[in-house]
Amino acid sequence: MSPEDLVKALAKLPKRKDPRLLVGPETLDDAGVVALREDLALVQTLDFFPPVVDDPTWYGRIAAANALSDVYAMGGVALSAMSIVGWPKDLAPELLGAILAGGQEKIDEAGALLAGGHTVCDSEIKYGLSVTGTIDPDRILANANARPGDMLVLTKPIGMGAITTGIKKGKVGDDIALRAMEQMATLNRGGAEVIMWHPVHCATDVTGFGLLGHAMEIALASKVRVEIRAEAIPAFESSLDLIERGIVSGGAKRTRSYMDCRLEVDERVEDARVQLALDAETSGGLLFAIAEEQIDAVLRELAPVTPCAVVVGRVIAQGDRAPIALVP
Repeated sequence: MSPEDLVKALAKLPKRKDPRLLVGPETLDDAGVVALREDLALVQTLDFFPPVVDDPTWYGRIAAANALSDVYAMGGVALSAMSIVGWPKDLAPELLGAILAGGQEKIDEAGALLAGGHTVCDSEIKYGLSVTGTIDPDRILANANARPGDMLVLTKPIGMGAITTGIKKGKVGDDIALRAMEQMATLNRGGAEVIMWHPVHCATDVTGFGLLGHAMEIALASKVRVEIRAEAIPAFESSLDLIERGIVSGGAKRTRSYMDCRLEVDERVEDARVQLALDAETSGGLLFAIAEEQIDAVLRELAPVTPCAVVVGRVIAQGDRAPIALVP
């Protein structure tokens, strides 16, 4: 679903105030947070989508890692999961078994428990998880807490939208496809465990709205301006080449349309870099804000446990300028 349509749909929800709801839909955060007691809250999220790769086991791993990531992006610990399946009735159940087995691997790796699930007949395969986690109410990494002077750090290279589109079109070799699947199936658990020991102000994960779309959510919720440095963005191998050949995800076009005048692009930034920054990711890395003086320590600890650890931008006071900018 496009960001624009999602915002329109959420606008129709009644604005209910309840002190138990610590994080709701208003700030477009990755998950909801509900208080249980003063020192404990639940993190709740749900995510599912059609296959992004042909291999059923890898698809299961990727979809599960993507769903679990929302808990990590809030600063939580995954507790339990329930499977969500849409299944064409003429497909072999053994194929579904392979998808579920891939998902189970990631649930186990997260230290969570599979508590059940639900299936419906559908015209297209869909799989994902509803995940519940726990969190300290004083350590929630919501979108709304970025501060001027913060630096933005990203923990996975981007370009998965271009890569998965290229796989479908037969434009990506098996070796690159395997490395891309491995990255998408990598849990953000390691990165989340590191940043929880540092004074991180806010975090999100980079998924369907792309790097710029999710950075804009931080900017709008925090009432700041976010500047992303195009040349600093880590591109997954071959993704820029694919983009230059016109192989881009449909989600990138929808996100650019939605951002409209809220996005300022410096004329010196190459178009391929713009498209990369808009690329609709699957199971992308964490994007978090932390004070500049804390950068060296957090990058040093992230390096052994995340695919990358790169400063990609900064947070400044908004003033009367666009909330999100892509600069050289």
